Amino acid sequence: MSGGVLQKSVFVEIVRLLIVLGCTAGGYGLGLRLEIALLGTIFGAGVGYVFGGVLGRSLKSTMGEVEAQTAHLSAGEFLTGAVGALLLGGLGALVGIAAIGLLPGGWGWLVFGIIVWMGVHSGFQIALRRSADVLALVGLRDGALLNAGATDTQDAVLVDTNVLVDGRLLRVARTGFLHRNLLVPTFVLEELQELADSKDPKLRKKGRLGLETLDAIRRDALLHVQVPEEQIPELETVDAKLIALATRLSVSLLTNDEPLSRVAELRGVRCLSMTRLAKSLSSVRSTGEIVHVAIVKKGQHEGEGVGFMEEGSMIVVADAADKVGLEADVQITASVNTPRGRIFFASLVEA
Repeated sequence: MSGGVLQKSVFVEIVRLLIVLGCTAGGYGLGLRLEIALLGTIFGAGVGYVFGGVLGRSLKSTMGEVEAQTAHLSAGEFLTGAVGALLLGGLGALVGIAAIGLLPGGWGWLVFGIIVWMGVHSGFQIALRRSADVLALVGLRDGALLNAGATDTQDAVLVDTNVLVDGRLLRVARTGFLHRNLLVPTFVLEELQELADSKDPKLRKKGRLGLETLDAIRRDALLHVQVPEEQIPELETVDAKLIALATRLSVSLLTNDEPLSRVAELRGVRCLSMTRLAKSLSSVRSTGEIVHVAIVKKGQHEGEGVGFMEEGSMIVVADAADKVGLEADVQITASVNTPRGRIFFASLVEA
């Protein structure tokens, strides 16, 4: 069960419980007068259970609309609203106290309890959503966005979905090159889950690769994986959410999406790209140079063998399919730049 569904269920059940208690007390009092106390109690509890569920869901729906309307407010707007909420909350408490005296039996306490619970729930949800902005106004950071034990967000990097499905993040993490906390927002995890459940085999494979990469990084303690819970509901696209969250937390963004990088950098977000890193580290070896490589697998075309040089660049060797598992001297004949880095082509050097 997701967090949102769980919160909704708890709220509805607490409202239902309050209604059941009030109706049970009323049914008992009425039954006592009619000398059918047990039957009145059961009847009151049954009515309260049904009515409480309907009322609880209606209240939750209304409060959800209020929360959605406050999601886009800035920190200053929120503080102003908080003052107003405090004043109205105090007025509501006075009304609730008056209800205790005006309504018969336990109905006054029931109304008072519902009003108080609505205030507590709404206040918690709104304050939690705006906590980062409020703390930023006084020079603090919102540690609640990160898992327990997290370090300062200045030593963290926000991860885009395309980096997780790329396949190179795990290899880079194992080198120790990345020493930062890895922030994987909830909406990125949801996107990964959608890919992993896709009917398209290619998308499904990518999604599962991303989840397996995160699991391996966490299991091997290569990086500290943290999950900020902010959904940023006022923005629709994942790219927009990433830029907003990176700005809010003052962290870098790890992405291989060049258009996203350009937009984010224009917004003042520092971007890291493994594709850029691979290109900058690609070998400067020239045509005609002889290198020693291990042939690790067969190539896509008949007779080809594939190896990797020390810096990770792939080299395709002609007529080397029968040398898989062996090492050989090869002469570079050509090279080509690709989105994943530079690929070299070579031929075997005769002994």
